[in-house]
Amino acid sequence: MHPYISLGRPLTSLMIGLAVLASALIGVGRDVNLYSFPVFLGFAVAFLFGLAGNAINDYFDYENDKINHPERPIPSGKLKPEQALFFSLTFFAISLVLSFYLSSIVGYEALLVVLIALLSQVAYEWKFKHEKIIGNVIIGTQTALAFVFGGVVVGKTMMSGVIAVAVFLSIVGREIVKDIEDVKGDKDRVTLPMKLGVKNAGIVAAFFIVLAVLISILPYYPLNQFGGQYLLVIAIADALFISSIPVIFKDAKTARRMLKFAMLIAIFAFVTGSVFRG
Repeated sequence: MHPYISLGRPLTSLMIGLAVLASALIGVGRDVNLYSFPVFLGFAVAFLFGLAGNAINDYFDYENDKINHPERPIPSGKLKPEQALFFSLTFFAISLVLSFYLSSIVGYEALLVVLIALLSQVAYEWKFKHEKIIGNVIIGTQTALAFVFGGVVVGKTMMSGVIAVAVFLSIVGREIVKDIEDVKGDKDRVTLPMKLGVKNAGIVAAFFIVLAVLISILPYYPLNQFGGQYLLVIAIADALFISSIPVIFKDAKTARRMLKFAMLIAIFAFVTGSVFRG
């Protein structure tokens, strides 16, 4: 894989873009075609922001990655740190310019969400990366903002807000699992596994995951916004979420991958529910 592609982690960035698309669909359903241009811009802003965020994360994190992820572009020597920084700043700038343009179409709230996400990213990298307990909350907030952003793009934020809460909980849980996976290399950080121990941190992660699963049911019942098609697909995602819980205590890396896949299925469930909504 080309080092710049690996640096940006396009699959993760695509998930952020899909979150915006899913949230727009949640807001307006099949009428999303009436908002095609702003939704496309919103998708582009989120995807490019994701590329930039992943790159700057690797820039600030490469010392720890020498232990935890030596295959990544900077610790492996495929890219220099300054190259990663330039990559990140370039895509942040493009994302911000597009969000300015988008705000001229849908309102200042779109730009506000992007600015909050950017400030959160900066705060995380400069201050809270080494205080991962707070940092996990910031990452969960940033991901949830993608769903809020999608709702803002189409001017409908009620249901996207409910989904954003479920996303926040699942992301925080997944971040704790990542901290369990990286506990040996995180010697200069304050993480939940270091504070509570791996087992107790796993219990906290499981708690967040279970809460996310419970909230994911709300669009079907009692809110009655999505039908049986949504319930079928979200049941698959939720089954994967739940089945990842015992894996957390045996193989955190595998559990993290299961959670990522479950999130992809959940996004598909949100899209399905929106498309087939009456």
